Amino acid sequence: MVTDGGNKVIHRKARASREEYQARAMSPAKAIRLALAQTSDTHFDLPMVVTTVEQVELSQTALRPEFDGGGLLVLLDGPKGARGAARLDEALLAALIEVQTTGRISGRPPSGRAVTRTDAAIAAPLIDITLERAGAQLSEETPDHWATGFQFGVMMEDARGMTLALNAAAFHVFRMTVEMGEAALPGRIVFLLPVPATPVKRPAEPGEEQPQHTLEQSAMNAPVCMDAVLARLSVPLTQLCQLAPGDVLPFHMDRPLQIRLETSQKHVVALGRLGQMNGMRAVRLTPSGDENTAARPLVEAVQAGTGAAVEDQAGRVEPNSMQKEPSAPHIPEPATAE
Repeated sequence: MVTDGGNKVIHRKARASREEYQARAMSPAKAIRLALAQTSDTHFDLPMVVTTVEQVELSQTALRPEFDGGGLLVLLDGPKGARGAARLDEALLAALIEVQTTGRISGRPPSGRAVTRTDAAIAAPLIDITLERAGAQLSEETPDHWATGFQFGVMMEDARGMTLALNAAAFHVFRMTVEMGEAALPGRIVFLLPVPATPVKRPAEPGEEQPQHTLEQSAMNAPVCMDAVLARLSVPLTQLCQLAPGDVLPFHMDRPLQIRLETSQKHVVALGRLGQMNGMRAVRLTPSGDENTAARPLVEAVQAGTGAAVEDQAGRVEPNSMQKEPSAPHIPEPATAE
């Protein structure tokens, strides 16, 4: 009995140490977020807070919507001929120009004028230094990281030309929402970095044994899509058809910030608590009595570091890197329907 108790204590200490290390681990999204805020403050004297970071992976054919909406489009040059992209919306570009010319942000809405080469030259240091700092932080843990070595290349005129210039099969897309200056004016910046190509496996030689994959290994590596559900409500179809941006639908939750993780057919696999980590919405799995007995294996798998993942609309969150108690954002009582 003493040995079992001692082993449990050792396991808890090892898990706590692992969680602390993983919380300090530098991900590309975290590196770019920190680098952008630091660069804006030190090189442009522009206080900037990155409020949200969303990281998704898109194929080359699905990139066109990322370049819509105006702003500055920049083609990034990377190592070994790799190409990436960046887009600064009109609000962020206008703030950079005003800080460089007048020393303050006026807060006026963007005028909608055409972006010029001078605008690109003003924004180039922000892009270059941000990517350089992010690459340096990632290289400390992983030399030759796939997100390093990119810099400002050339300004692009339109979304069509940008899409044609990007030739990788897939891209990591980092969508960031920022607040600038004392007035917390909103802005957006997007970085697109190519996904490294997977090496082609050589054909097996005659008589060479192939690694065998069991059914369990294949099943555990299969992707699973889960929905994070705060609450459900029913409304008449006539009311649903009349909804417009700005309308609100009040709903009530049994427990504040508690959500349900559901698979298809509304099957509840786990309960969780809504929180935030590294500028992204996060879900912490929490066992809760007999009603969540089926979710306990999933919670234990996450705590043991087996790689189970939770995904919401803000991006992918790895629970192995989640802190012990993520801070919970404020959620108003009514939900806004758009």
